[in-house]
Amino acid sequence: MKSTALCVIVALSAAACASSKLDMSTRAPSPDRRVGLRAGWMDAAEAAWNLRRVSTTAPSEQFINRSTPGDFRLINSDLSFVGHYAIQGNFSGYQVWDIAQPSHPTLYTAYVCPGAQSDVSVYRNLMFVSGEAYNGRTDCGTQGVPDTVSKERLRGIRIFDISDIAHPKYLTNVQTCRGSHTHTVVTSPSDSANVYIYVSGTAPVRSPNELAGCSGAQPDEDRNTALFRIEVIQVPVAHPEQARIVSSPRIFQDLTAPASHGETPEDIAAAARVAAEARAKGGFTAMSGARGHGCAHGGGQRRAAGRRPGHLGSDRQSPDPWQQAASRTHPMPRHHRLPGDRPRRRRVRGIRPPPGHPRRGPPTADRRGGRLQLLLLALGDVQQ
Repeated sequence: MKSTALCVIVALSAAACASSKLDMSTRAPSPDRRVGLRAGWMDAAEAAWNLRRVSTTAPSEQFINRSTPGDFRLINSDLSFVGHYAIQGNFSGYQVWDIAQPSHPTLYTAYVCPGAQSDVSVYRNLMFVSGEAYNGRTDCGTQGVPDTVSKERLRGIRIFDISDIAHPKYLTNVQTCRGSHTHTVVTSPSDSANVYIYVSGTAPVRSPNELAGCSGAQPDEDRNTALFRIEVIQVPVAHPEQARIVSSPRIFQDLTAPASHGETPEDIAAAARVAAEARAKGGFTAMSGARGHGCAHGGGQRRAAGRRPGHLGSDRQSPDPWQQAASRTHPMPRHHRLPGDRPRRRRVRGIRPPPGHPRRGPPTADRRGGRLQLLLLALGDVQQ
């Protein structure tokens, strides 16, 4: 039998689609529909390809800061599903949405429990939630943890019983040296009594005074270091409160940087010409994170530049803006580092386009205060 199938997909985003018409073309739209989209929060302009938005739902009141769209405490993380419910992780806990009617999702329950990243996974009646932030508490309190060393801090995996999903029961937690940025649930055909959680933490190693056995030393200094490894947690299905770490394989220890090479002299010269032309037309240039690369805003092209890698700066005003521009320091995003990397820092220079300069390209979308969006993915004709 030949039929047309439609799948409902739940997505967290800041942009979806421009109209209700579904574009089933296999060729990418040209020109790119994302170029020139209006920025916004809940009202951002939208563009899509092979997707049609069914609904858009703002976060519940406990998970939105209407005065500060970029509130870091309220970033959405991952999704998990059980029945007709979508569980939406958030840096401050999670929300459960009833999506039985995709065109009208309703909030079923919201559970405030700060401690980013709050990635969520479900196995039968158990829900696992990641935590690695310093403000996470074992009791899910919102007051944070002011002490540098505290037994009240949670960095690891929280385990909930969601047999009654409207009233989840916090069973226990498993602490790890670097917390849990994300995790994966794994089952074994030969071990139906247990489910396993592979935990990846990217936060700095906590003090051994807070969690015994934690060490941030290099492997050649301490073979039990918490660097370059994951944690494997065993959860007895019948007694999840007995969950524990059963192994810590050091799977990242022997990673090496891939071979790379610089740009050719021809590419460097071409990029320099593009940057010069952009400046001549009133544009401005800025460094990107790559070594020797820059961005010519207004011309939309990269250029080569002799700036330090990992920095952002303007070269419109002086030959050495690094000594003149005010700066502030930000840690590199944790998810851009491998476990074991030492936190690197970058300087961010304030760069503003000249008056009247057009902003080009699609706005950057992130998950801060993101909406819950139900999208239809048309799979076309399916043979059954």
